[in-house]
Amino acid sequence: MKKFFMWILTAIMSLSSAVLAGGCKKGKTEFYLLKDTTASQMMGIVIITPDKKTIVIDGGTRGDSEQLMNFLRQKSSSHVDAWFFTHPHQDHLGAFSYIFQYYMEEITVDKIYHHFPSYEELMEYEYRTNDEKRVWQTTERLFENEFKNKVQVVQANDVFQIGEIKITVLKVYDPQMTNNFINNSSVVYRVENENTSFLILGDLGEEAGNELMQTCPLELLQADYTQMAHHGQAGVSKAFYEYIKPKRCIWPTPEWLWNNDNGEGFDTGPWLTVRTREWMEELGVTEHIISKDGVQLIKF
Repeated sequence: MKKFFMWILTAIMSLSSAVLAGGCKKGKTEFYLLKDTTASQMMGIVIITPDKKTIVIDGGTRGDSEQLMNFLRQKSSSHVDAWFFTHPHQDHLGAFSYIFQYYMEEITVDKIYHHFPSYEELMEYEYRTNDEKRVWQTTERLFENEFKNKVQVVQANDVFQIGEIKITVLKVYDPQMTNNFINNSSVVYRVENENTSFLILGDLGEEAGNELMQTCPLELLQADYTQMAHHGQAGVSKAFYEYIKPKRCIWPTPEWLWNNDNGEGFDTGPWLTVRTREWMEELGVTEHIISKDGVQLIKF
């Protein structure tokens, strides 16, 4: 019996020493890049911290809403602490619009962050299809009614802390930049914890990328992971990527777009994805996380 108590005492002392030395080992934050579930390109990102804080960035098309809803059911009991948007194209905004028309009673969101142009600007410079108009008008109604006290319009240099995750707003849209208007209106976010950083570019175009190089310190643009602008084609310039020197690339890119395949084989379409891939090869990037390969998980 004496030996048994001595064993218990030794075990307790060992555990106490471990706690004092480094604390209890916590789990890692999970960054999920969702896969497109329709023929369209899309961007949907979900981040879950060890203390179960849940962050969504964009979400995908209306056709991706069931995937996103099922994911949130499984991972966060249908609760989102913070939902961030880059810009109001339907392949980024559509899932949110649909979910909160048909799953309002099931899902809860604490806070929504965006910096969208006005509907009048969207109509003047780009919105042409009825689908884009419907998605935006539905979202606007949701913001004004169901989420009236939960929506924050972000500004450059805003910083938000959600659990262990810090999100810094690096850029919001310039109303004078009317070329490629909605893509260039993308909010740029830096997402990080004490271990790892992510640069989220949305669908940022060349003009806004050039402006960002002039207005944002380089150390905030350089990150462990860079989300490729506009799904990796016709986004920011080669000079932008040369400037920030990506280490690892995150591609919200379906297979047809990854291969620039219009149905006639590799690099037969009008998209510039293969050129961007060549740029990354020239820059020495060897690690690519691509949505075409299924839901992708980065633990950090």
